[in-house]
Amino acid sequence: MSSFAPLSLYPSPVITFNIAVPSRTELVIAKTKHFMIHILSGDVQGARLADVFRTGNSQPAKTLGALRRTGSQVVWPEAHPGYHKDHEQPFLRGAGVLYVLRCRLLDKPFGGLVPVRDHVVVLGEILEIMDGEAEAVDGAGAPRFGLLYGDRHYRRLNGAELNTESEE
Repeated sequence: MSSFAPLSLYPSPVITFNIAVPSRTELVIAKTKHFMIHILSGDVQGARLADVFRTGNSQPAKTLGALRRTGSQVVWPEAHPGYHKDHEQPFLRGAGVLYVLRCRLLDKPFGGLVPVRDHVVVLGEILEIMDGEAEAVDGAGAPRFGLLYGDRHYRRLNGAELNTESEE
């Protein structure tokens, strides 16, 4: 996934992002019409969590082990209050997750999946915003911001690089 951005707020919030195709992620989103977006914390914990998925999820057991090492876990929908059987999407819990956005594909245009060369632009409506376990404000009461990625590095909003190997 790349280039996540808000697209519209009215009449309901819509987000967009790109997926290279072919992709298992794109196939699952096309089939279920629902997906979760995780807003990760702009700190080492968020960067470590993002790094787990940097190379994909082709080996689920390895991914689950890496998640455990970050202090995160997968929450299956039937264990979540407000569970909807037709929206069976697992999501992550852990110190590196600020928010989880429960989304569904837009019906139009193109069923929410717009093909562009070797990518698909995904258009999704936000149905729910769930709080993650990361603190949304710092010790001084200032809001904490999500993780950024640029020039092949995880970054804070101020541009400072985050080292996933540090002991912070």
